[in-house]
Amino acid sequence: MANEHGAPDLDDLRRELQAAGMVVVPFRDEIHIRRSTLEYIKVRVDSGVLHCEPCIGLLTQAKATWALLAAEVIMMWALSLEPSVAAQGLVVAFAGILAFAFHAMRYTLAEIAISRVQSVWLDLRTRFGAAPTSVPAALPAPSMPALGEGTELAREESRAPNVRSRI
Repeated sequence: MANEHGAPDLDDLRRELQAAGMVVVPFRDEIHIRRSTLEYIKVRVDSGVLHCEPCIGLLTQAKATWALLAAEVIMMWALSLEPSVAAQGLVVAFAGILAFAFHAMRYTLAEIAISRVQSVWLDLRTRFGAAPTSVPAALPAPSMPALGEGTELAREESRAPNVRSRI
């Protein structure tokens, strides 16, 4: 089901993503791709352009990361009140490494899912024969110099010094 311009729409994308094994939930003007209980990717198409936004709960992924970072800082501060310095250092180091790995894994998995959605979208556009929106339909032809001007250009190019970098 293509739209009036012959480009794929969200229903086509939803069907393709479900066929690829992704959990897709349709909404009014967007679809959500579920990654886990609270993590999903909002996908919408505006004027033939695909927009993907990773979300966690009610917040975007960036806002949720800042909120979790604030919670981790408060937790680290609370742990710093412990009397034992050795235990405090171990707990803070372990929590910091665990938090970094958690955030890195979350961002990586979101980018993998978005790349998969973009790949399916580009494949759909190719099958529907839709022209890419970022490339103009017709590029202007390069201007050709007159026959006499070409010899002057060749002389100017030969005068250009060779540049070499030294390592």
